[in-house]
Amino acid sequence: MKRIVILVGLSLLISLGSYAQKNKRTSAYMYNQNGQYEKAKESIDEACQHEKTIRDAKTWLYAGEIYYNISALAPEAAALMNLDVPDAAMKSYEALKKAKEYDEKGSYKDEISIYLANLTNQFYRLGGLAFQDGNYPVAIENFKIAYNIADADGRLDTIAAFNIGMAGVLGDDPAASAEYLEKCVQANFEEPRIYMFYNRAVKQLGDTVRAQEILKLGRERFPNELSLLLEEAQLYLERGESKKLQTLLLEAVEKDPENANLFFLLGKTYDDEGNVVDAEKYYQKAADINPNFFEAYYNMGAIYVNIAATMQSEANDLPLDQVDEYAVLTDKANENLAKAVPYLEKSLEINPEDAPTISALKEAYARLKMTDKLEKMNKE
Repeated sequence: MKRIVILVGLSLLISLGSYAQKNKRTSAYMYNQNGQYEKAKESIDEACQHEKTIRDAKTWLYAGEIYYNISALAPEAAALMNLDVPDAAMKSYEALKKAKEYDEKGSYKDEISIYLANLTNQFYRLGGLAFQDGNYPVAIENFKIAYNIADADGRLDTIAAFNIGMAGVLGDDPAASAEYLEKCVQANFEEPRIYMFYNRAVKQLGDTVRAQEILKLGRERFPNELSLLLEEAQLYLERGESKKLQTLLLEAVEKDPENANLFFLLGKTYDDEGNVVDAEKYYQKAADINPNFFEAYYNMGAIYVNIAATMQSEANDLPLDQVDEYAVLTDKANENLAKAVPYLEKSLEINPEDAPTISALKEAYARLKMTDKLEKMNKE
């Protein structure tokens, strides 16, 4: 009889132990419902570690809910509750995955799906904060979880994929960028910047041919998208294909006639070719649109400074007996130098501390015998 009593006692203890852990889980649920997340966390952590409740879907569902609520707390509220849990969203995600794993009958399928969907916003938030801080690997990690949550639910989260694509290009992970942006392309996601970042990722991977194919596809889908046109222009700029670059830039300024930068870049392509007329034309257009465009004025001045320098060099190389020819070339050099002066003066007005502009103006004033202006600059 004593032996029987002992066995019954042991059985009772075991049952009470199991009940105690389920009671912990119930307490966690009630604390969570009341917003007492510190106590809810303490109770559910115990339930998640105990052998009697560790393989129960309900335990992990509650854990997912509690950690989700903690992850959604404002920093001030979390501090008041002593709940500084930076990985709360990840803990919620892992818990909900376990809940799904143990829920063999699908009893909690809908609840798990709802919380996973809600949790996506937390990973978007964490990814966005990391992106803003320039921590692109962490941004990619969080956006990937958001993507995986949707994928497990049979949905394609193109926004998460696009965010991974951007972060991958900026964070030196072009392989991840290309992988996820390709998913966006295949889904015909209506976002032209996909092709811009996809092109950059593929270029970083060294496949310039594929990069151009991607841009071509993007421009076919979004023929009026200026950013893609400029991305293609950048490709020609890198290759030194000036004629194709000029064609695209001329198309670009028609689409965006108030963009001073486009006109400046167009002027630079003609400047590099030695086409003074068109270079000055487009530099001037850039300056007309943006009167404070220092580089436009400086480059116009530089055109005539360089012409003057070339002519003076030719004059200096003449034989000593060619006095008349020397005088003609020197006069022409000075005429061009005089054309440079107003542009350089405007440059200096915009940027009074620019050393190259100051040096060029002083030399021009000296050669053109503009003594008053030279003395004034020297005093300043």
